[in-house]
Amino acid sequence: MNKHLILLILISSLGCSDHKAKPIDQPQLPDQVVLIFKNPQSHAKYTLATFHDQPVMTHPHQIAIINDEFIPTRYRFEVNSPSDTVAINTKRDLLEVKLTYKALDELTYYFQKGDTVVFDYEGKKPIAKIINRKENTEITNFSLNQRDSVYQDDLPAMIIFNHSLLGFRLYSRGEDKTISSQEFDRNYRIKMGKVLNQELTEDIKRINSFREKGLITEQHHNAMLSDLYWKLTNKVTELRYVPEEENFEYLRQILKDLERDHPMLAVRNDSLLVSGVYQSFIETKAKRLYPIEMLEIKGRESASRTWNYPSSYDSIQASTEFSPTERKLFQYKNVDKMLSEAAHFNIETRLKYLTKFKNDYQDTLLFNDFVKKYNVKFEIDDDVQLVDNSGKTRTLNEFISANKGKVIYVDYWASWCAPCIAEMPSSKKLQSELNNENIVYLYLSTDRTEAPWQKALKKLELEGGTNYRIMNADNSLQMDDLEIQFIPRYMIYDTNGRLVNKDAPRPSESELLKAQLMKVLNASSS
Repeated sequence: MNKHLILLILISSLGCSDHKAKPIDQPQLPDQVVLIFKNPQSHAKYTLATFHDQPVMTHPHQIAIINDEFIPTRYRFEVNSPSDTVAINTKRDLLEVKLTYKALDELTYYFQKGDTVVFDYEGKKPIAKIINRKENTEITNFSLNQRDSVYQDDLPAMIIFNHSLLGFRLYSRGEDKTISSQEFDRNYRIKMGKVLNQELTEDIKRINSFREKGLITEQHHNAMLSDLYWKLTNKVTELRYVPEEENFEYLRQILKDLERDHPMLAVRNDSLLVSGVYQSFIETKAKRLYPIEMLEIKGRESASRTWNYPSSYDSIQASTEFSPTERKLFQYKNVDKMLSEAAHFNIETRLKYLTKFKNDYQDTLLFNDFVKKYNVKFEIDDDVQLVDNSGKTRTLNEFISANKGKVIYVDYWASWCAPCIAEMPSSKKLQSELNNENIVYLYLSTDRTEAPWQKALKKLELEGGTNYRIMNADNSLQMDDLEIQFIPRYMIYDTNGRLVNKDAPRPSESELLKAQLMKVLNASSS
């Protein structure tokens, strides 16, 4: 009996212990979101039902996010492969992912850190399912469901509203020409404004119902409403400049209602920079406050235009209208444009503003990202450095010297340049027709990396030709002097190695090109 009593006392004392139980360690979620695409289909090119003969094309990298540094970033998947996986690194609890849809549109998804998501394509439609946790598929695929069940047209009214050309094509194909195109456009815009009002009202009602039923977190709810709010804010801002502005008061009322019910939506802060549509809002504001001129560079057949990004950098840096983080984002984009459009900005300018960015923001991560992305070298070369497909190097001047006595026809191209590749059959035909002439055909690729260039050489069957890749296009004074603003670009050197035409005809301009080549050849031999 005493033994049982002692045992009972021991059990009781253990059960009433004042020591708190140790919490069970929760598994740490990986700092990434994994997207698995099964039989993915491309939406980078899409033919609208209304305009069956003119497909719309957009960026081939169809996954868009804002990374943890607030930099817009794109990813690609292998179209029509059985399966492809994209891992996106993030430390954020909630990641907004945009997926290109019907070229002009985007489907928006919200995933949690640690999620693994499978996209199954039913026909052309991407149906997403989160496999590591339970979430109502109506929530996961909210964007797609709204388009299928609520929206009235092939595209959301917001998209149609943003592309007046869609309305103009409807007018040009219509039979009723009793009204002017301006009147048609006005009426069409008013009509689509009413449709937009209906779509937004249904979107808000559905999003709020998810939260009321406890199906989404407050953070998820705020993110969905914020995306809608800033899209509409951007649109209402644009409407200030259309004649029928007064017809869209109901859209402003939606904004007012959202601000009344969710006051934090309208409060600008750096946390909003995770949203691409909010970034569009502040960029539009910056352009309105600090207008910058366009730079135009003319060629023999065409002209290219770009913004004056150095001027934009200087204006933004002196601004007090934006937070330090917003300014850094603007300046990152300005420098990125200068480096990516190297043909428009000389070496000194590019290096000057890259160094300014480094000194202004002391952000080693972003600075190193530039250096790696654009293979930046801070030593400026005089010559153009070339490498062939076996790894042997030489300079352009060395090649020209080695081929004195011959006319040299240079083709500047790249593996990603569709117009360049379209000229290749004509180039081969030209070489065949002038096979007995003293002419050398030199292909110089501006590809920054080797792999796509090598792949293109094999696909185009150019391995046997005189092919080189330019290794220092961004830091060669000779490249600056050649003023190659766009490709394809063609040049002719005479038999003495002199550049006699720095904007020569294309191979497809066969007769004109042959006449010029023979003229240079005959002039050299006379």
